[in-house]
Amino acid sequence: MDQIRKPRGEARLASITYSQIAEWTGLSLHTVRSYAQRGIIDTDSVETVLQWVNARRQAKGQTLIGQPENNAEVDTLENGKQDLTPIIPTVCDSGYNSRTGEFDT
Repeated sequence: MDQIRKPRGEARLASITYSQIAEWTGLSLHTVRSYAQRGIIDTDSVETVLQWVNARRQAKGQTLIGQPENNAEVDTLENGKQDLTPIIPTVCDSGYNSRTGEFDT
């Protein structure tokens, strides 16, 4: 008898824990889990979880998850579009020369 392999699930790029949902909404961990069990929160989709969380936060007058705060400045280009270029940290030169294995003076 041949053994049948179980198919692997889809690869996850991002996930949200029940603890994070509880922290964002101000609900208890138990309440969030019971909402998920009852199907009020679709935990299989990050988008639907964020929509649900943001709807609760908006009803309370809180800032939305994934949105800049009102007083936060957003980097924009001259044409008004947001600058999505990643910020590359500047590394200071230590003076180490990898070719010689010594520090330059």
